Amino acid sequence: MITFDHLAVTAPTLQAGADHVQAQTGVILPMGGEHPQMGTHNRIARFGTDSYLEIITPNPAAKPPARPRWFNLDKVTRPALSAWIVRTNDIDGCIAKAAELGIDMGRATPLKRGALNWRFSLRDDGSIPLEGAAPLIIQWDTPGPHPAGNMPDLGLRLHRLSITTPHADELRALLAGLGMSDLPEITKGDAFHMAARLVLPDGKEATLT
Repeated sequence: MITFDHLAVTAPTLQAGADHVQAQTGVILPMGGEHPQMGTHNRIARFGTDSYLEIITPNPAAKPPARPRWFNLDKVTRPALSAWIVRTNDIDGCIAKAAELGIDMGRATPLKRGALNWRFSLRDDGSIPLEGAAPLIIQWDTPGPHPAGNMPDLGLRLHRLSITTPHADELRALLAGLGMSDLPEITKGDAFHMAARLVLPDGKEATLT
């Protein structure tokens, strides 16, 4: 079984990502941390006790990784909401189930930052399955509450996630096979597009794309 974990805005730089989120929501996400294994860094803010929003970009101060960066970041040229991440307690089983459906999720790759340890589904080329529409999969291996509980709470809440993709049927089959019940809104279209309807600190709503 899988459940929603977080959203990721990718961008060429953290400043470009922060400007993009601020322009659409009015909120400035604070600095998060670095991922030395991937040569990336992020800004983060939680949606609640067990989910969050992330801006993730290449870190120009870090040593480039010996592999393509995750989130397809080596090919990112502009800021966009481009990935959604689900969590599980059986990442290997989820990857195997996806493979049965003909979807290559990659491998469960161990990662860490400080006291946090997790595994993440990564393809060798860094791409996101189903041309971006499929979720990436995370398994938090550090005992205790979800890491979002220690992230800044700016009052953002996720109201609805919408995904347009030519692979709508495959995405629905994947999520059903993985046992996800709280599904995003999935629409068939000519190209991949993701949008998140957020509730802002003042109670109004905004769309992040």
